[in-house]
Parts: sequence; structure tokens; C-alpha cells
Amino acid sequence: MRKFILPLALALLAAAPLAQARSLLDGDYRIDRVVVGDTVLRPTDPVPTVNIQGDRISGFSGCNRFMGQIRYMNSNVQIGPLAGTRMACLEPSVQTLETTVLDALQAAKSFGLNQAQHAVVLRGSNGEAVTLVRESENVKVLEIAPQKVACSGVGKMECLQVRETADAPWTLLYQQIEGFEPQAGVSYRLRVREDRVANPPADAPATRLVLIETLESQ
Repeated sequence: MRKFILPLALALLAAAPLAQARSLLDGDYRIDRVVVGDTVLRPTDPVPTVNIQGDRISGFSGCNRFMGQIRYMNSNVQIGPLAGTRMACLEPSVQTLETTVLDALQAAKSFGLNQAQHAVVLRGSNGEAVTLVRESENVKVLEIAPQKVACSGVGKMECLQVRETADAPWTLLYQQIEGFEPQAGVSYRLRVREDRVANPPADAPATRLVLIETLESQ
């Protein structure tokens, strides 16, 4: 199979801050559903995958692997150009799957976040759609106290007070929640994602917290 180059532009949700959008998209996905024209696929074997980490994207399109960059420009995102491997797809069903996946990605113009299913839906202007579902998801709800308190870390700092249930004691959070900017005197309920950090520094946490949704503030 010939090497392919796929230019792909995605428009960010207008209300989502750029840094938060990048954090929300980072992770490993399986492609759950692909729509191009009259073709609708729910891949089971093989299952195409996508990985997004910072400014890099890679994945498996059914037969070959692809990789490339994600470029952020104002409120837009451009994925690619993507470079792919050259393995021959001998089975007709696999050829159809790979062609449909790549055509749908190439047609995508915008994305939406499906919070309930922890999914990202890429959409094209002619009804094309790719649904990406996270392979592993560690989502939890945190209550945030209205005031930070002094705490000791590498140096003097202030920490958020958090708890997972209303009857639990407050505990100190020695890290930031990416995409979350608390206001003094305001309490919050947040849905956050906890991602494992590979090879963190000795004085840094082994996980990162990313804001998914603000459920309540008062």
C-alpha cells in the first residue's frame, strides 16, 4: 500500500480554552464508529486506534499505522500531514475499513465532546463522522472548598481542599487541575480525569488531573 499524506483540519469548540481542549484530547482511543456516505462501520476485528499526546498523534487505521503532528492555530486545530506504513491489506473487509477510516478523518472539520460516553466525535461537512472512545478512563467527581490553605511542598504554596463525598474530610491537593481556574470564595463540584504520568520527576506527582466539566459552583 502506498504511503499516504492526509491534511486534516479540525475546528475547536468556540467556548473551550485552547489549553483545556488539548488536555481533554490527550489519551488513547479506539475508533468506535465510522460514517462516510452510505457506509457505517462499527469496527470489531481489527479495531482502529488513535493516540494523542501533546503535539503528536498516531494510530492504527485497520491495516497500517499512521503518525504526525497536531498544530494549534488560534481557535483551529490541524492534524497532519500524517505519514503511514506500507503494509498490504489483502482482505477486502480490512481494505474497506482502512479506506473508510482515513476518508472520514480526512473529511473532519470539527469535533464535539460526548461527556457521558467519554468520547470525541469528529464531524465532516457532508455527514462524515468518527467516534473516538477512550480506551482507559479514570473519571471522578471532586468537591472543591471555597478557600485555598497554606501547605508545604517544594516551597511555600497554597493548596486546594478537596473531597470526593460530602461526608468525607477535606484533604490537600498538592497539584493543579488542568483547565480549572478557581475563584476565591467559590466552592465547586468538578468532574475530572486522572491520567498516569510516565516517568515523572522525583518531586512531581505520578498522575495529572484534567478538568472535564464544572458540575456546580456557588
